[in-house]
Amino acid sequence: MTTRALRRVAAALAAALAVEAAGVLALVSSAGGGAAPQGEPAAIVEEPARRSVPIYTQDDARWGSLPYAGADLATSGCGLTCAAMAWEWLSGEACTPADMLAAVGESCVQAGQNYMPGFCAWMQGRDPSLSYTVPYESRERALGDLSAGMLVFGDMSGALEEGGRSYGGHVVLLCGLDGGAVTVHDPCDPEPVAISRGRFSEVDWGYFISIGRD
Repeated sequence: MTTRALRRVAAALAAALAVEAAGVLALVSSAGGGAAPQGEPAAIVEEPARRSVPIYTQDDARWGSLPYAGADLATSGCGLTCAAMAWEWLSGEACTPADMLAAVGESCVQAGQNYMPGFCAWMQGRDPSLSYTVPYESRERALGDLSAGMLVFGDMSGALEEGGRSYGGHVVLLCGLDGGAVTVHDPCDPEPVAISRGRFSEVDWGYFISIGRD
């Protein structure tokens, strides 16, 4: 084959390759619809669920018979049990009523009664970021502190719920507002209690103490 013939063959092959390449490019363009490449899909970030305030009961068989305040936790441990629930939520550390009793002993008992400012001072001593109020009587202030994310200890007598168990003297933990209802953890009830604002205003409250972070 002459040199001229070889050149003709090479030119023909180059032309064929060019046509094939053009076809491939057209196919790719058609498949992509001419759209620019899409970016990576946005990552979905799930926020952790807010922890719930734990519920402990003072008469739990695991600690109800432990001596406390001249009797036992089942009889006299309402305030201590509320303090255990509050501290576990505020600190993120497990704290059963038995744990709280081991930590504070009888140091938060005055005249045979649970002394809630003492529990609050103990908590603040371990976490200076916490602040707490002096005892106060305003129901509206208690609701306002709940709305601000604080926990509120409530000293009460009589019944918490209409027709419910009546107490001579008792401490409960107010945990939050859900719509028009106040969520209460009663250390004598294994389930949260939800009472309306109207019922909240009717309960015979003695005093409140709020604790939390600013």
